[in-house]
Amino acid sequence: MGKIIVGIADDHITIRDLFVKEIKNNLDCTFIAESSNGKDFLAAIKASNQIPHIVSIDLSMPIMNGYDTVKQMRLLYPSTKILVFTYVAELDAIINLFNLGINGFITKADEKFNFSSALIEILENGFLNNKHYKSNQLAMLDWNKYSFIGKNKFSHKEIEFIQFTIQNLSASDIAKQWHCSDKNVDYYRNNIYKQLNIDSRTELIQYAQKIGYEC
Repeated sequence: MGKIIVGIADDHITIRDLFVKEIKNNLDCTFIAESSNGKDFLAAIKASNQIPHIVSIDLSMPIMNGYDTVKQMRLLYPSTKILVFTYVAELDAIINLFNLGINGFITKADEKFNFSSALIEILENGFLNNKHYKSNQLAMLDWNKYSFIGKNKFSHKEIEFIQFTIQNLSASDIAKQWHCSDKNVDYYRNNIYKQLNIDSRTELIQYAQKIGYEC
């Protein structure tokens, strides 16, 4: 294996430094992006004029979260392998990430492990075969019509409603964004509440934060 091109997006500088130090000490590699959020991470990769072989991405980051960063990586750099390394440990979040196309998942609460070994396993085998691995689960779902958070199926409009709610927009604010009536917004909200078995805005925000979907 030749020189490995690597990137990391994580808003915890201590974790970034630890990751970079271990990888550089054990592998012949070049880091082209070391960023605290997805937006800067993608910009750094573009500026490097190189395609990373593998990247590590956190979920809960400011400006651009890990979910959106993974989606953009899959769109822009489909050959790049993706390891998600995060404090989030909800099964729904993990299932969703594998269906977005990640190659490995590790929580920051897991027992101590070797970053270098994880990267090599992913590069050589295509995935990290640990307790979190979910091979092609839900692969037959209609991704063009729906977005999924684990087993929960949402229309793209409902996903947008969740994002607006995280951003503290009121129902009237969302109606203005969508150029529709408050009644139409209520329809999407009620569908979401029914799926998640919740009945308040606070519970929706707590659910979104629980699975790492933060703005």
